[in-house]
Amino acid sequence: MTKKSIETTPPLDAPESSQTDITQSSMIRLNAYTRLIALQTGLQILYWDAQTKHDFSYSAYHDDDLIYFGAYTGGNSHMATRCWDGLTTYDTLSRPDDAYVAYRPGCRIDFTKTAGAGTGVTITLSPTTLASLSAEDATCLDQKLRSGHYFNQVRGGRQLLSFANALRSVSTSPKQPGSQLQMLGQSLSFMGSLIEQICHITPPNISLSEREIRRLNDTRDMLLADLASPPRVDQLARHAGMSVSRLQRHFRMLFGSTIYALFQKERMHEAYRQLVKDDESILTIATRLGYANPGHFSAAFRKQFGINPSELRRIPRLRR
Repeated sequence: MTKKSIETTPPLDAPESSQTDITQSSMIRLNAYTRLIALQTGLQILYWDAQTKHDFSYSAYHDDDLIYFGAYTGGNSHMATRCWDGLTTYDTLSRPDDAYVAYRPGCRIDFTKTAGAGTGVTITLSPTTLASLSAEDATCLDQKLRSGHYFNQVRGGRQLLSFANALRSVSTSPKQPGSQLQMLGQSLSFMGSLIEQICHITPPNISLSEREIRRLNDTRDMLLADLASPPRVDQLARHAGMSVSRLQRHFRMLFGSTIYALFQKERMHEAYRQLVKDDESILTIATRLGYANPGHFSAAFRKQFGINPSELRRIPRLRR
């Protein structure tokens, strides 16, 4: 039997059967950090609270067929992960207020948690259960899951995190009348809000034509073609055949982000990849990505990931 660790938690001492053989709503403590509630609808909710004095690392092999909806709701620690799916490898770094959807059966994941406190909630369910609960609302996510491997992480908005915190609050009294329904309702609200944020669902009274979508995708490619030197917004607008205001409005509508925010996010993720995979100096990487002042580079990186580039390089097992 493959020993399996629930994502975003330290290694579990409980065997796999303790997670899958629960047939009624109950609360179990998996270890010092993690409590689990299984609802009769097929959802499992994990509440995790970790306070550690030192960094630690562990590995997990996902031999399940579950979708993970999670949020980091508090604390000051960070979780670095490296996922191996047999074909590709990618790295992520999570901090408080981040939320994610993950579906990666058959993957090995190496986790490194930095010292400090960390709290959060994770909901797991099968793709079949998600489809039965959400019907057409999960169409966007279902398309993303068809490849058999999916991960997307976002900064949780106020509404999303309020659902996650409400879900944590109701877990303090799981045997109170109505608490199971409250947990189910908050779980569905949290998952629905996260799906909406990830899929950038367009408001129903606003629509884009196929031609506009093609132009916007081409404009995004132009924006990201050189992460060291972004084109001016007026140049992008001419490329898209739109006014500047129309481009900005439709860009945010389609991609869920401003033009500058998307560029900056992609630039910082490229910086992350170079920092963990290359031995070049931080100054060299900053210069390559268009920063003449390394202090400005460090500030932008810290704003994106919550730590400085030098701190990232000190995280064990993240470097090859």
